[in-house]
Amino acid sequence: MDDAILQLEKAAVERMHRGDTYGFVEICDDEILYVDPNLVEPITDIEQFTNYMSGYESEYYQERSEFVDPRIESVGNAAVLSYNYIATVLAEDGSEIRNTPWNATEVYFRRYGDWKIAHTHWSFRQHRLPEGVDVPIPMQLTPQKYEGLLGELMALESAAMERWRKGDPGGFLDLYAPEVTYFDTGTPQRLNGIETMKAEYKKREGKIFYDVMDFIDPRVLVCGDMAVLFYRFLSTWLNPDGSISHRTPWNCTEVYVRRAERWKILHNHWSFIHGEQIQAP
Repeated sequence: MDDAILQLEKAAVERMHRGDTYGFVEICDDEILYVDPNLVEPITDIEQFTNYMSGYESEYYQERSEFVDPRIESVGNAAVLSYNYIATVLAEDGSEIRNTPWNATEVYFRRYGDWKIAHTHWSFRQHRLPEGVDVPIPMQLTPQKYEGLLGELMALESAAMERWRKGDPGGFLDLYAPEVTYFDTGTPQRLNGIETMKAEYKKREGKIFYDVMDFIDPRVLVCGDMAVLFYRFLSTWLNPDGSISHRTPWNCTEVYVRRAERWKILHNHWSFIHGEQIQAP
């Protein structure tokens, strides 16, 4: 099964090499939830995704690509594939090579016997905030109430984030599965395992504080005992007079698995909305 998923992914990438963007369209679910650095809002269905990918047709020509440490964690008819990816592109004169490093998260669900991509989250590896970005925010006149599984997962997420904004990342450590994998804006490669995350968060403990947190349009996709929670997020710092000092806009993917009636995070991918690649010197 793992080989089949990885082969689907590699075949779609190979078609991208030749300027054919429809390899990914063909293996996506009708309710695909997709985000990359060019988007300020996620794509939420196959029609939007098809139109989006058609805009890049014949624009991608890569010399070669490298899948770095691909890992697949499967639960029944669902699986999360994560890897670091390096795309190598030749300049028009053929004399210069530009390498673009990526973080890639692909969640596959098996539908009627076929594996389909339900969620994609791409970001540049070790990327930075843009100078500015306009993020559309749905207007909520009353406090948002989440029901069902979305409500259950958002309660877990909100409690962990409340601790995080006060300098304590331990709330997320309590939610992580032992084999958790992780990307964020500064990781040079994917981080693997709870012990690695404990060491990483130890360095951040007591250093990250902000005043207001906003979850924007959270969505959940479910297949058996795997659930994909995606939301946009604003962390906000206030001036002493209560006015806004600055904000940071995020995309967040949390892949949860249910074990012994408890939900645990199997994979985590954070990126800046419109995050820009940091060019190597």
